[in-house]
Amino acid sequence: MKFRTTYSRFDRTGIKDRAKIFLGGLLFPAQTRQWLDFVAEDDILRDRFHRFPRALCKIYRPYLSTRMNCSQRVTVLTQHYRFLCQRGLADLVGAATHEPVVLSEWSCKSGQIAQMQLTAIHEGHREGDLCLRLIYKSQLIYSASLVFLEVDGCTHLMVGRLQGMASEGSLALIREATRDFHSCRPVNLLLAAVRNIGHLLGCPKVLLVSNTHRISINIWRRLKITSNYDQLWAEIGATWRADGDFQIGVLADPDIDLASAPSKKRSELRKKQTLMQTVFDGLKLQFTPVDSPQRC
Repeated sequence: MKFRTTYSRFDRTGIKDRAKIFLGGLLFPAQTRQWLDFVAEDDILRDRFHRFPRALCKIYRPYLSTRMNCSQRVTVLTQHYRFLCQRGLADLVGAATHEPVVLSEWSCKSGQIAQMQLTAIHEGHREGDLCLRLIYKSQLIYSASLVFLEVDGCTHLMVGRLQGMASEGSLALIREATRDFHSCRPVNLLLAAVRNIGHLLGCPKVLLVSNTHRISINIWRRLKITSNYDQLWAEIGATWRADGDFQIGVLADPDIDLASAPSKKRSELRKKQTLMQTVFDGLKLQFTPVDSPQRC
């Protein structure tokens, strides 16, 4: 009877999704009841699940890491949304469910405008419920799917997916963006922004999903994957974790060592540092929590 009452709150959901929830409720009754009860009360989700019915069913499918079962998926998702609401970010995330929110905007070397944007829930839905997007020449060139979760009593920010543009001419555009970002690789700029968000919200580390644990359901997609997460994480200085994923520290300021650089390169490095600081300043305006984050 209690499950019927919980389920009835979502009677406006489409027939197909209601069928998935009903079947999931038979297989995972406690987890389904916990998740639907949470969605019905959460400040971010309760008024938006009709637009994103997949959000109701995502606890039944692989999410974030291949290591997680249904109970763990419910735990991670509830931790994520509680953390965002506790930090006073419900309005920001709610706005990002409707359209991309511009977090930071800057002028590049050529005069082109670039942006760091945030979307929520509907993009990269299997690998995280937030998506940080890097826009150059009005095109999405890199995105990272993110989720907040508790590990060893502390809330960490985790990257569940990192994706670059795959259209024709993408490599040429990324090279152009690198030059326009004062020799800062777009993927490095995006990951620096992720680490800065972790710092702003009091996370001790940013966790990075490994090749082994990344989500890839479609067998044909798995065969076509060419990106090597493990290699990229190692290149940016991340370290291997005992659980098989990677971790890296958060960033309060741009991580650029001017003192040890050759004098002929310092001018470009200063411009790169200024660009990164502009991005970080924009993030700070959006992600400064209502309460002071407790750091682990």
